[in-house]
Amino acid sequence: MSALSPLAPITNVTAEAPLSVSVMQGVQDEKQGADDPMRSKTFSRSFTLDGSDKINLSNKYGTILIKTWDKKEIKVDVDIKAYSKDAGDAQKLLDETTIEAGKSADLVSFRTIIGTRDGRYGSSTRNGKLIWRREVRVNYVVYMPASNDLSVSNTYGGLTMGNLSGALYAKVQYGGFVAGTLNNSNNYISVQYGSAEIEELNKAVIKQQYGSGLTVGTIGTLDLDAQYTTVNIKTIKGNATVKQQYGKGLNIGAVNNLELDAQYVNVNLGTIHGNATVKQQYNSISIGSVNKLNIRAQYANVKLNNLKGDGNFDLDYNKLSIENIGAGCKNLTVNADYASVSLGFDTGYHADFDVQTRYGGFSPGSASSKQIGDGDTSKHYAGKIGNGGGGTINIKADYGSVSFR
Repeated sequence: MSALSPLAPITNVTAEAPLSVSVMQGVQDEKQGADDPMRSKTFSRSFTLDGSDKINLSNKYGTILIKTWDKKEIKVDVDIKAYSKDAGDAQKLLDETTIEAGKSADLVSFRTIIGTRDGRYGSSTRNGKLIWRREVRVNYVVYMPASNDLSVSNTYGGLTMGNLSGALYAKVQYGGFVAGTLNNSNNYISVQYGSAEIEELNKAVIKQQYGSGLTVGTIGTLDLDAQYTTVNIKTIKGNATVKQQYGKGLNIGAVNNLELDAQYVNVNLGTIHGNATVKQQYNSISIGSVNKLNIRAQYANVKLNNLKGDGNFDLDYNKLSIENIGAGCKNLTVNADYASVSLGFDTGYHADFDVQTRYGGFSPGSASSKQIGDGDTSKHYAGKIGNGGGGTINIKADYGSVSFR
C-alpha cells in the first residue's frame, strides 16, 4: 500500500503534543483460583491528529477494538493482565510488558513490548477446568477519527472495527477480524489462522489462510488469495481476481468480470454479469450465468446453467454440463479428454456444429446431424442446430461422449 508503511518502526520518537498520559501502576492481586494469581495494570495515552497523520498499532496476546469518533485526536486505552501460578512470576511478567507510544512527524505509533518468556507459556484446561496458566493478555481500546490512515497488526488476538474511510493495512494472526464498512480504495487485509467478517468494502487486497473462513457482504473490486479456508461473498460490484487452494468452498453470489484460479475446492458462482477466465483443478465448479467464459478444468466437474456469450472449454477428466446456451453465443469451442460433454440450447438457437470423437459416442438430440468421417476409433459429425448459421460450435472429445439436448 502506497499510503501506509505497514508496521514501520518508529525512530527518533518524541512525545509530540500529547493530550494526556496515564499509566496506572496500581497492581491488583486477584485470584483466578486458589493457586492462580493475576496482576494487572492499565495504560492510556492520547495524541492530537490532523488529516494527513497516519496511525500504526502493533499488539500481541490480546484484542484490539477500534472505535471512531469526531475528535481530531487518537486515544488508546490498554488493559494488561499477567497470570501465573506464582504471584512473583505474575508480577515479573507484568513488569516486562510495556507499551511504546510516540509521535514522529506524521506517524503516531503504539506498540506492545513483551519481555523474555522464560519457561512454559500459555494455558491448559481439562474437562473445562483450568490446569495451569502462565501468560500475559494485552487488550487495546482505540478511539480515532475514521478518516486517518491506519496500519494495524495483532498476533494471538482479534481485531474489531466499525466503519473507516482512511486507508487500511491490517494483519491478524491467530485471531479474528471483524469490520463494518471500509470506504477507502486502498485496503490490504491479511488473516491467518482466524476468521474474517466484513460488511462492505470499496476495494481491497485480501489474503486469508487457514481458519474458519472469510465472509464479505458487498465489495467493489477484489484481489483475493485464500488457502485452506472457506470463502463466502455476497456481491462483487466490480471486477475480481481470486485464487483459492483447498478449503470447504468458494461461494460468490454475483460479480462483474472474474479471473479465478481454484484448486481442490468446490466453487459455486451465482451470476457473472461480465466475462470470466477460470482455471479449476479437482473438485467441482458450478456457475449460474455468465457472458463470455474461458475455462480450463482438470479432474473437475463443470456445471453451467446459462451461457450468454462465447465459450472456450478445455477439460481433462470428469464432465461438462451446460443447461442452456443462448443466442449471444456465436463461438463455442470444447476440447475434452476423458470427459463427457452435455449441451443444451435455448429455444430458437441457431448454429452450425462440427463434432469429432475418439473412443466415444455422439448423440445429436433434435439437431440435424450427418456423419462425415468414420475410422476404427474416431467419428466425425457435422450439422445444424435450428436453422444453422447463427453461431459456430466445434467439439473434440477423446475417451468421452458428447450429447446435445
